[in-house]
Formats: sequence, C-alpha cells, structure tokens
Amino acid sequence: MKCILETFGEKKAFFTVGGNASKSGLIDVLFDMRPKYLLVDEIEHLKPEYQTTLLSLMETGILTQSMHSKVRHIHLKTWVFATSNGTKKLSEPLLSRFRVMYLNEYEFSQFYQIAVKKLLDERLDNESAHAPCVWEQLPNPSIRNCVQIGRLVKNEPDIEMAIADEIQNFKEYGASQLKRSTEL
Repeated sequence: MKCILETFGEKKAFFTVGGNASKSGLIDVLFDMRPKYLLVDEIEHLKPEYQTTLLSLMETGILTQSMHSKVRHIHLKTWVFATSNGTKKLSEPLLSRFRVMYLNEYEFSQFYQIAVKKLLDERLDNESAHAPCVWEQLPNPSIRNCVQIGRLVKNEPDIEMAIADEIQNFKEYGASQLKRSTEL
C-alpha cells in the first residue's frame, strides 16, 4: 500500500487505518477528495456499519449520504486496497468484492532481513542480535517483537531478559498464541 501512496500521491490515493476510520470521516474523504485509490490498513477493525459504505462503493461505484434532510450523491471510480490480519470480522458481501491473497509465513532469512532493516531505520543498537533471539525463542515471533525489544534493551543480556518476559506474557495472557499460525 505504501508504494501505491508514494506512486500516485496523496491527491489520487487516500490511506486510513480501519480502527481509526469513522463512517462520516470516510464518506467526507470520498466526497471531497474523490480518490482513485482508497487504502485501508487492518480493514478487519472497520466497524460493520462502516463496511456498508465500502460495499456500496465497490459494488456500484455510487456513494450516497443522507443526513439532516440533506442528500449527497456521487459516482466514483475508486479502487479499494486493504490489508487484514484476519477476515472473520468482515462481512461476506464485502469480502467477496476483494481479491484475497494469503501470504506465507516468513522464512528466517526474510524475517532477519526485514527485522534488521526496521531496527536500523529506528537507529537501535544490537540490531543483528534481536532477530535470531526473537525467531528462535518466542512462540509467535514477529517484526513488532523485534522492534519492541529493540526499544527496551541496550545490550545482549537485556535481550535475553526481554525475551524471557515476553515468553512469560504469552504464557499468562495468550496461551492460544503459543502456536505459530498461518491462518489469515
């Protein structure tokens, strides 16, 4: 999605996060900006009543808003791209409008390369030590784990302590997350 936004710019593309979008805000953006591309990150967090706005847009290209005896109506040619960590919270009609692509889990070499880049981008020390420890020791390793641990630690013993704390958190609060999952 980042490359779409960079390629076409903010005048042709609009980016939002599903959990932060409101129905009126989304509708206002569509009416005012008339974006060619609407990019929604974590669409599964978009409330069901807001999903109907996208459903109408994707199905007919027509967007209508009735509010306080006022009616707005527009025909848009907007492509909707979205990411999701799961599809269970999406309505079946909306989900059927997307071309769903499932991604495989990272292999260690991919995980390592991305984690080191993210840690370097944040100017964090010991960047090469975080990824292997997270990958090997956490039950459900993620790039976010690497960055969070990288922000907390200053040296390798701290890495081991932070990972031990993270494992304890999984045991106490997220037993279901102890398995690596490939399900989207």
